[in-house]
Amino acid sequence: MGSLQRVFTGTECREIDRIAIEELDISGYRLMYRAASFATAELLKRWPQPKSVSIVCGSGNNAGDGYLLAGALHSRQIPVQIVQVGDASRLQGDATKAREQITALGLELMDGLDISGDVVVDALLGTGARGKVRPPFADAIGRINAVGKPVLALDLPSGVDANTGGFLIEEPVRADLTTCFVGRKLALLTGKACNVAGEIVTSSLEIPEAVFQRVHGLPVLPTDDAEYALPERQPSSHKRHFGHVLIVGGNRGMGGAVLLAGEACLRTGAGLVSVVTHPDHAGNLLSRRPELMVRGSVSGEIDPSLIEQADVIAIGPGLGVDEWACQLLTNVYMSKKPLIVDADALNLHATGSFELPPGSVVTPHPGEAARLLDTTTVAIENDRMGAVKQLTSQLHAVGVLKGAGSLVAYNGDPYAICDIAEPALSTAGSGDVLTGVIAGTYAQLGEPVRALALGVYLHASAGQRARSLADGRGVIAGDLIDALRPWG
Repeated sequence: MGSLQRVFTGTECREIDRIAIEELDISGYRLMYRAASFATAELLKRWPQPKSVSIVCGSGNNAGDGYLLAGALHSRQIPVQIVQVGDASRLQGDATKAREQITALGLELMDGLDISGDVVVDALLGTGARGKVRPPFADAIGRINAVGKPVLALDLPSGVDANTGGFLIEEPVRADLTTCFVGRKLALLTGKACNVAGEIVTSSLEIPEAVFQRVHGLPVLPTDDAEYALPERQPSSHKRHFGHVLIVGGNRGMGGAVLLAGEACLRTGAGLVSVVTHPDHAGNLLSRRPELMVRGSVSGEIDPSLIEQADVIAIGPGLGVDEWACQLLTNVYMSKKPLIVDADALNLHATGSFELPPGSVVTPHPGEAARLLDTTTVAIENDRMGAVKQLTSQLHAVGVLKGAGSLVAYNGDPYAICDIAEPALSTAGSGDVLTGVIAGTYAQLGEPVRALALGVYLHASAGQRARSLADGRGVIAGDLIDALRPWG
């Protein structure tokens, strides 16, 4: 898998750098020069003919990239202002060489935070930053954000942890464009960092592909062609070839959740979909979607024949947390059928002593993940990869941590990231649609990891299509179902 089909932590990118420098004899300064050249080209592509550019530099290699970018702009007769933050005497190696080169060009390093350029370049911290950002760097980040000019971040916005995507300061640099060097940064593609990275462009810095293969990285969905689409339907096929899904939920007043999940499951291609819900909703579900087979349950009991017929059971949409919901959850867990567990089923799981059947899938958002791991939502968002690893290891399950840059893992091992951060998915019922999509892919594929990966990808892609059709606003969960066309 090529380097652009994977994402990398800051540590992994530094290891790629090390291999290139120490084993392939590519000088660190040459890589720094390539990074600056790439950033210069992308800056001028985005903001052609700027009147002036301010480059805010720290005291590490990220500053070296900034110095060389200043030299490249200077050679094009573009006025540059180099703002030096921190002690420049702490510069080492290639960064020192870069500073000496621009000094030889007559460019000066300015103290203070009087940023005057029409475009601002963030070359403060880079991938090595750890722990809380302190003055003067925190002050510089605040000034970059306050100046109100377009911002280019070199490698990643300062104030973002390059390994986790967590924030090292309450408000990191808000970039309009981020030029990633070596590889795309996992940190910028999941969670809150998606909000501050702007457009992300990446250069491998001409490092040979063989070097990238020595570092694990994380694949991007779909990881191969087999994960891009569901199996082709043969002319002689019939509904039972594509699985029978049982969806359980829809407590009093929440029947819409199971309707969304059921319809999404059908649209994804499941051959048969049964629904067990509160009796209040049975008639409405049938009138809205007669293709569903609906049963009402007064006491929370489920007809054993329904469970027996099901290939996979999805539970949680609109389930609630009352006695009725607990009874349904108990019946489903005792079935030993593979489960898709979402929403209130996850909340009940967090409060009980339930054990997931083998082959089950969990689909928490950060709040539900926090309850399952007995921590806070903030802690989950500060290390989303660590959270999904811990969650799937603890539950012995396949799982996705939902949100911008959804992460898929199984039994503690990361599997892939969905690099689609689609704001249209932030609408009521979107998670219920996802549950139905995953149940539909599971019924057809019979393999939890592939089913979850494809389901997450189809759901995100449907969000993109729905937003384009709605011109960006007003997307509701039903629109996602309309945009589900796995074969079209």
